[in-house]
Amino acid sequence: MSEPAARRERGWLKHAIGAAITILCIVVIASKVNLADVLAALRQFQWPYLVAAIAFLAAGYGLRILRWSILLGTAGAPVSFGNCAAPFLGSIALNNVLPLRLGDVVRAFVFPVAMGVGKATAASSLVMERLIDLMTLLCCLAIGLFAIRTAAVPPMITESALTMAVAGGVALAACFLFSGAVARLLRGWSQRGSSSGRTQSALGAIADLFTGFQGMSRPRILLLTLLISMLVWVGESGLFYFVLLGFGLPATPSMALLVMSIATLSTLVPSSPGYVGPFHLAAFTAISLIGGTTAQAGSFAVLAHLALWVPTSLAGALAILSRPGLFRSARQAAAVPPIHNQVSKP
Repeated sequence: MSEPAARRERGWLKHAIGAAITILCIVVIASKVNLADVLAALRQFQWPYLVAAIAFLAAGYGLRILRWSILLGTAGAPVSFGNCAAPFLGSIALNNVLPLRLGDVVRAFVFPVAMGVGKATAASSLVMERLIDLMTLLCCLAIGLFAIRTAAVPPMITESALTMAVAGGVALAACFLFSGAVARLLRGWSQRGSSSGRTQSALGAIADLFTGFQGMSRPRILLLTLLISMLVWVGESGLFYFVLLGFGLPATPSMALLVMSIATLSTLVPSSPGYVGPFHLAAFTAISLIGGTTAQAGSFAVLAHLALWVPTSLAGALAILSRPGLFRSARQAAAVPPIHNQVSKP
């Protein structure tokens, strides 16, 4: 089988696995809830709380854009908050409607052309964001589990979450602080004549990634990024907090952190576009852990997903429409032949 055909087959396999997981999660939820009870719980929701929820979501996304602009600017890219807003929101909307987080791929390799940012720098900033967010979410999960301490959660799970957060945080800090040394080591390996062409290319790409980390992980910038990241997830948990209040569920900041971290971490599981299925099952489980009824858990999962998906999708679509050059610049750059082909013939 040729390499392109093998890639297409792997792509279809990933889509099939994601669709199967989505269907399985929906079937599990459907077996536990009564649709009429879920609709009744939705009718009883106090809708003014949704306005506050979306306001917190908007604040969180504003902080995400600020964080990205700081990381890119630290790496020497000529960007501003306004220049980063449309590409960032557009990539989120694409993540919402395309499989396999393809919006992240677009933000790393397509939108940077219109922004005047190198693709390696954009990719490094995105990977750094994702790794820091993962560690922050694990910390939120550990805090929520320790604060709640329900009988339904075995102590081993709480301790494991804390261990992963601490160990991952230490490893991540070492990775960023020593990124320059790691980049030089990888580049040296990639230049060895004994390595195959594919291995050299892969090592060189990873070395470029760590080179990008080097500029973004100076101690002051790293601490600022961590602080903004914590505020980002405070904003996200604010959405869950006000949706909890709207359903009349017991709502405390620690409960909101727990529900938010469980639901958000579920989006790492392969699924159909929009994280349908895993998100709902995770939110349903989290609400059940804090004492909600099956009807409340089912309705919460539906409304929380819509509160996250609809505003970000609309904002991203409007952002892309306002900056049509985001895709046009990439097409124009792809159409320009390499410099060595532009040399005029004698």
